[in-house]
Amino acid sequence: MKAIIPFLVIQLLLIPTAQAQQPDDPFARDIKIMAQWFEGEFDNEEQLWFEADPRSATPDKARHLRIHTLHRRLNQPAFGEFVFYVEEYKNNNADEVIRQRLVTISSDRAEKAIRMRQGFFKDSSAARGAYLDPGKLAGLTAEDVFFIDQCDVLWKRKAGQFEGAMGDRACVFGEGRERRYSVHNLTLSATKFWRVDSTFKIADDSLHVGMPIDQPFELRRAKIFICEAAFRNENQTGYDSGQIIKDLRLHSQGGLVWITRESDGARYGLRLRDKEYPYYEERPDFLFFSIRQPDSARSVAYSVHDSDSRRLGINLNWMSANCHREGYDFREPLELLEQ
Repeated sequence: MKAIIPFLVIQLLLIPTAQAQQPDDPFARDIKIMAQWFEGEFDNEEQLWFEADPRSATPDKARHLRIHTLHRRLNQPAFGEFVFYVEEYKNNNADEVIRQRLVTISSDRAEKAIRMRQGFFKDSSAARGAYLDPGKLAGLTAEDVFFIDQCDVLWKRKAGQFEGAMGDRACVFGEGRERRYSVHNLTLSATKFWRVDSTFKIADDSLHVGMPIDQPFELRRAKIFICEAAFRNENQTGYDSGQIIKDLRLHSQGGLVWITRESDGARYGLRLRDKEYPYYEERPDFLFFSIRQPDSARSVAYSVHDSDSRRLGINLNWMSANCHREGYDFREPLELLEQ
């Protein structure tokens, strides 16, 4: 017993020391959660589908632009611990880039909020594509980026999501009658990223560019799949008897990738949609995987899968396509894959 008591005393003395070493930042945990949710790809294809459906009765002027945004966390300690590269394109076309930012997330105790700064690249072309190739930003320095402090976004956690906004009329730019202010209202959850990104004229608060404040872009988190397609040669058998195309990257929010059959130049598209039908009460959520042809509203073939599926496939005998979730090695449980 004499040997045990001193040991217990030592252990009890160590407990307060361990607790004292914990961070005292009240936003430390929230920042980690927010950073995890912020990273990834988001798209509003589902919003456009709903607006185009006659049952929604959405006027043409109220319909949103199709946008796809990519957020990649970077190892850039000179800018902070939580640093992201953001690249955004429109019309489901990766060549139509409309936004590139270097985003940092940090605690702001004075404002009792999480501060998000948005850096602008002096040479945006050099950063283009850094989402898939972060090595393009390996030599990034403070001289390569500039920030506008008045345009920072302050985030606060509310219930199970984060809500962020710029200061009221804080982000102002332009001259004379064109002087305007930016409104950047954001809502982020584990699966959704809603955003108001508009400018209004200082003179009369009229909308200058973007959508009204009550009509946000409703983006959903995209799941990423790696696909392979094969065309079978006529009168031949066997998996390796025809053309095989590998490493096709396809996202689940209306992602579309085109492939060309070498034998005749015919083009086919692989499309993936993660559906949340607003009109269905039974089984409304599913993955819709299809093969399409240019200028055709109908699918050549399609398959329907559970929304959390890790493998997808279609076999038409003359053509086949299969996909698996990025990072899936066919052994780990789904909850580990989604971390």
